[in-house]
Amino acid sequence: MTDLLTLEPPQDEVAARKPSRPKQIAARVLGLIPGLRGTSVTDRLMVAVHGSVWTFAGYGASQCLKLLSVLVLARLLLDPKAFGLMALVNVFLTGLEVLSDLGIGMDIVQSPRGEDPIFLDTAFLFQMGRSMLLCLLAVGLAVPFAAFYHQPEVRWLAIVGSFSIGIRGFASMSVWLMTRHVQMGKLTTVNVVGDATGLIVSIVWALLSPTAWALVAGKVATAIAYVITSHILSERLPEFRWERQAARDILMFGSGIFLSSATYFFSSESERLVVGKFASVAELGCFSLALSMSYAPFGIVQRVISNVFFPMISSTVREDGAKAAKHFRKFRLVFLMASLIMAVGFITLSHTAVRLLLRPQYAPTAWMLQLLGFRSALELFGSAACAMLFAVGITRYAAIGNTAKMIFLAVGLTIAFSRFGLREAIWVLALSPFVHYAAMLWGLRKRFRFVLWTELFCLASFLATVGLTLLVYHAAGSR
Repeated sequence: MTDLLTLEPPQDEVAARKPSRPKQIAARVLGLIPGLRGTSVTDRLMVAVHGSVWTFAGYGASQCLKLLSVLVLARLLLDPKAFGLMALVNVFLTGLEVLSDLGIGMDIVQSPRGEDPIFLDTAFLFQMGRSMLLCLLAVGLAVPFAAFYHQPEVRWLAIVGSFSIGIRGFASMSVWLMTRHVQMGKLTTVNVVGDATGLIVSIVWALLSPTAWALVAGKVATAIAYVITSHILSERLPEFRWERQAARDILMFGSGIFLSSATYFFSSESERLVVGKFASVAELGCFSLALSMSYAPFGIVQRVISNVFFPMISSTVREDGAKAAKHFRKFRLVFLMASLIMAVGFITLSHTAVRLLLRPQYAPTAWMLQLLGFRSALELFGSAACAMLFAVGITRYAAIGNTAKMIFLAVGLTIAFSRFGLREAIWVLALSPFVHYAAMLWGLRKRFRFVLWTELFCLASFLATVGLTLLVYHAAGSR
């Protein structure tokens, strides 16, 4: 009788051991992905999956809105010159922001004190003060910047556009807490509301007055909607409190981020400054559109890395470094697949996409998109290693890589523009991520040597696939 009674466990015990429906679905999906087959579906993994789905959905919605904006503004309303002028304004404002970046948001994500209210209030005061100073600095530098490029229209466009920097400084710290806890639903809402508002304002303005002012108005409207939404979804309002120790911690973390961000700007974002000086405004407009289109898929996966992979790995590193390395190996293969899809897609489909989406006057965008799309795929390929190093608080390899990339670009672009032309200059841009990635490999070798062979295998697979795609594409085109 006793044996009969013990043959089956209690029903509630069976239910407790049985995976939930979402976990069953996640297990089936993971079984279809090479490198992730057999992965146990833990609660931590479910957070990552949930966050990734929200990131893809939210950022995908944002990119669809931007694509609609490009179709309406570029195909029906605005000419390449308007996009060229706005490209100069954007790189001017971006430069000011990046060159003063203290990594406040990343500090909140990775710091053990990231949820301490007084730490958050101190960070808010830092953010607000920095943004207001940047806004004033932008107003003062707008005139000499416009004079340097011989574009008087840029002056007032930059002055009004700088208001977006000052406005964003009042955003709630809840945005970074959402990232820390991988609350992608709320974070997606904040970003999509801001982007949608900006795009609507741009389109309406362009219908009334088809000039670059439509793009500036959308930029300011995006900042306003972003700030308002961040406070609506916040669980607490910021207080004007300051703690010396919190300020010291923020500055110490920010010193490494500042160097990395500064070198990143000069090695990447400053390309529009250089192209704008040596190319026509119309060519700069086509270049800016190609940059935006090439960044769209890269941005989606990069959001997953920064908003899901980075906080999850940071949390795992704080608990168990060996486990973090194991997780890195698995997800590294996923990022490899994503970068390969991007590279192959841009190489083979860029000309068709530009022909369908834009007017004939935007034709140069096609070959630019091919090269810049490959560059985005290459940057995506290397971003997982960079995020792994950032997760353990190591920023110097990113700074070293950006510095080396900056030197490569300075020499390469000088030779390209002085002896050749715009096409060769963009080839230099397309190959430049290899220089930065070399520093990331060195960092992994120093700190995570046990994942280095996985990284080298992924690199060989990436290069072999891209090489084969180029051979097939050129063979098909020569027929």
